Amino acid sequence: MPRNPRQPNKSGRPAAARMRPDTVSANRAKPSQRERLLQAMTQLASGEGYAELSIAALTARAGVSRQTFYEQFAGKEDLFLAAYRRSARRVLGPLERAMDSREWWDVPRAAVREILAQIAADPESAWLFFVEGLAGGGRIEAERRRVLAAAEATIEDFLDRAPAGGQTLDVPPRALLGAIRGGAIRAIAPWQPHIDALADGDGAALGEGLVAWIRSYAIPAGQARWSTGSRALQDASRARGSAGATPILARHEQLPRGRHGLPRGVVQRNRRERIILATAEAIQAKGYAATTVGDIALAAGLGKNVFYEHFTDKRHVFAVAQQHASQETFNACARAYFAQPTWPERIYAGLRALSAIIAAEPALAHLRIVAPYAAGPEAIERAQQTTMLFAAFLEEGYAQRPEAERLPRTCSATIVDAVFEIIRSQIAAGRAGELARRVPQLAYLAIAPFTGPQAAVQLIEGLR
Repeated sequence: MPRNPRQPNKSGRPAAARMRPDTVSANRAKPSQRERLLQAMTQLASGEGYAELSIAALTARAGVSRQTFYEQFAGKEDLFLAAYRRSARRVLGPLERAMDSREWWDVPRAAVREILAQIAADPESAWLFFVEGLAGGGRIEAERRRVLAAAEATIEDFLDRAPAGGQTLDVPPRALLGAIRGGAIRAIAPWQPHIDALADGDGAALGEGLVAWIRSYAIPAGQARWSTGSRALQDASRARGSAGATPILARHEQLPRGRHGLPRGVVQRNRRERIILATAEAIQAKGYAATTVGDIALAAGLGKNVFYEHFTDKRHVFAVAQQHASQETFNACARAYFAQPTWPERIYAGLRALSAIIAAEPALAHLRIVAPYAAGPEAIERAQQTTMLFAAFLEEGYAQRPEAERLPRTCSATIVDAVFEIIRSQIAAGRAGELARRVPQLAYLAIAPFTGPQAAVQLIEGLR
C-alpha cells in the first residue's frame, strides 16, 4: 500500500516549512488567536485532509478554546475559506509582483522562479491552495473559482500589455495556472521520494522547464491570440456531431426478482457494474465526503448487503471505479490516436475521443478527474499517475522540428497538466457535455510547443 502522501518524509516533516509557529524566536510577536487558527487549518488540512478535520483537532493545534474558535469563525468551512484566501495570496502574490517590476519578456522567468521559491518556503499553504481547495464544494468551490478567475484576468491583462515590436504569448491563462499547479504538486507531493528538491537544484530545473514551455507559445505582439478566440472553439453543431462514444459501463437494468435462470456470473457482473456507476453518480450529486454506502446502494437499486458482497467500503469501490474508468478511457484514446496517419492528426483524434467519453459518462469523468482530491491520499496519487500516462502521446512531438528537439522532456508533463486543468474546470462546472467544443483549443495546447503556434493553428484549422 502506498505511503500516505500526507505523512512526514525522512526529515520528519509533512512537506512543510521547517519552522513551526511554536518554535519561532521569542523575539517575534506572538501570533494572534485568529492567526494560530489559520496556521492550524493550513497545517492539518495539508496533513490530514480538510474533510477529516474536526473543530476539536483545530482548537487543540491552535491552543485555543472552542469558545474562542467561534468568536473568530462561524465554523470549519469559514476558517478554511480564510486559510484558502491567505494561501492564495501567498502562492499567487509573486505573480503580480513579477508583472509589475520586470521587463515584459523577463516576467515569465521571474514569476515562475518566485512562485516556486514561495512554494518551497511554504509547501503547506501551496498544498492547501492547489489540492485541498479542490476537495470542498459550495462556498469553497465558489471561492476557488473567484480566485482563479481573478488570476486569469491578471494574466490576460499582462498579455495585453506586450510592447509593440516584441512578442506575446498565445496560451490560455487557465492553462498557465494549470501548468504551475501540476509542477508544484509533483514537486511537493509527499509521495515523492525527495520533497525538499524544490528548494535545491531540481527546483531550478522545474522552473526552467516551465519557462521553456511558456515561451514555446510566443507570437508577435499585436497579433490576435488564437487560443482564446472564437476559432479555438468548435462550432456547437459540429461538436455535437462528433461527440458519440461507447459508454465505459453498460447501463444494466435491474434484474427480475425471484428465479430468472441467469448464470451467476451474469448476475454478479450486473450488480458490480451497477454499484460502480451508482458510486460515480452519487458522488457527483453529493460529493465524496457526504456520500454513504447507503446512498450508493439506493442509487444502484440494491441492498447494502449486496454492496458488501462486492466491496469492503466506499473507499474500495471508489478505487475500483477510478482505476476502471481511467484504464478504459486511456484505451479508447489510444485506439483513436493510433488510427490516424500523422502525429497532429493522432493528437486531435485522441482528444476528440477523450471529450466524447467525458460527455457520454460525465459522472465517471467527475469521479476520475475531480473527486479524487476529496477522496484521500491514495486517490490523489492514482489520479496524478494515471493522468500522466497521457504524456506518452506527446513523445512524437519532439521530432517535429529542430526547436522541438531542444525542449526539455518535462514539457510533456506540463502540457498534460495544462490540458487537464481546462478539462477539470469544465467538468467541475457541470459543462462536461460542452468539452467537445474545446478540442481545437486543447489540441493547440498539445501541438504548438512542438510545431510553433502559427503552424499549429494551420494544422488544427485543417483538421476541424
